[in-house]
Amino acid sequence: MAGFEPLLFAEINKDAAATYKANRSSKIVEVGDIYAFKDSDIAKLKTKWRKEGIADVDVVAGGPPCQGYSGIGHRRTFNLEKQDIPSNQLFQQMIRVVEGIHPRIFLFENVGGLLTAKWTRDGENGEIFRDVLGGFMGIKGYTVRWQFVHSKNYGVPQNRPRVLIIGIRSDQKIEVPPPKPSKRTIIEPTAIADGLLPKPDNDYPTVVELLGDLCDRHFKNGMATTSYPTKPLNRFQERLRTTLDGKTLGKGAPITDHEYSNHAPRIVEKFEYMITHDSEIPEHMRTKKFAQRVLPKEWGEKGPSITATSMPDDYVHYSQPRILSVREWARLQMFPDWYNFKGPRTTGGRRRAGDPSAGLWARDVPKYTQIGNAVPVELARKVGLHLASLLKRA
Repeated sequence: MAGFEPLLFAEINKDAAATYKANRSSKIVEVGDIYAFKDSDIAKLKTKWRKEGIADVDVVAGGPPCQGYSGIGHRRTFNLEKQDIPSNQLFQQMIRVVEGIHPRIFLFENVGGLLTAKWTRDGENGEIFRDVLGGFMGIKGYTVRWQFVHSKNYGVPQNRPRVLIIGIRSDQKIEVPPPKPSKRTIIEPTAIADGLLPKPDNDYPTVVELLGDLCDRHFKNGMATTSYPTKPLNRFQERLRTTLDGKTLGKGAPITDHEYSNHAPRIVEKFEYMITHDSEIPEHMRTKKFAQRVLPKEWGEKGPSITATSMPDDYVHYSQPRILSVREWARLQMFPDWYNFKGPRTTGGRRRAGDPSAGLWARDVPKYTQIGNAVPVELARKVGLHLASLLKRA
């Protein structure tokens, strides 16, 4: 969406990989297990790309899995130190790939919890981030800066704090002020001030502006809406309903993944009560599992306060007694409606979390989880447009 052509991606889960491939060029090279992607493979690909006229790779971008750093990801916490969770070491593989491909720019993304995470219970707050930032700053030939951002400041209807580390190759002749030392994080977060990341615009929709055109008054639990119930009602909906060839889909055009969960009558009763009682759950229906709430029609003074996760039942639709469909969930992340998702719609909680206590690290990644784990698309688009402008200027 920012004008880049993806050449290569690494994804170990087959369903997430299928989704990624389905929405991109058939020429893209797929890497499954990043540990099996050797330096010799990188060298062969660089030779292949040069023969195809690609002398330089513009960007390597990565978001190594964040469940080990995220507070949300640990709602089903297992008794493990973060240093013993294999996915927490994947940033080192990204560093290796950056060193091998030597792109003009690299971009690392992760959850805000990374800033305070520690390797062990007795460790020091922030020690993981110091290691991660230090690792990327140790790549020769790059100027590296970082920033802590909130997705809502870049047009996303979620709070969703994120850490971004950006590196510019030294030969790009982009002037960057000297780093400001920090005892806490090696250097101060100055990527925005130094011009390497875009400035916030705070142009986010309300939930009604985002989802109102998908609201089918004839919906039934367990069924699906297969065509748009109405025309787009605002500029946000127009953009999300615009196809790759520039056509904006009108009323009656096909829509995918707008299927409704088959809630039991008592759950429908609970949701109806919550909608009319400001998210309050009837006392006889309360559980200790987690706190559900109704999506607000309007944001408060501070803007969006929610974060979409891998669990769609965290939130109830603002006007209908149900959780969001996959398509609505995708819109919370600002995925355009043409984006297709592969794999099962949802799965059991244990299968979604794996079982590290038994040495089972593999997780199911159904559609809701793929969406909840994603980088918000509008944040990525605006960062991508900014990186493209930097590269053109260089």
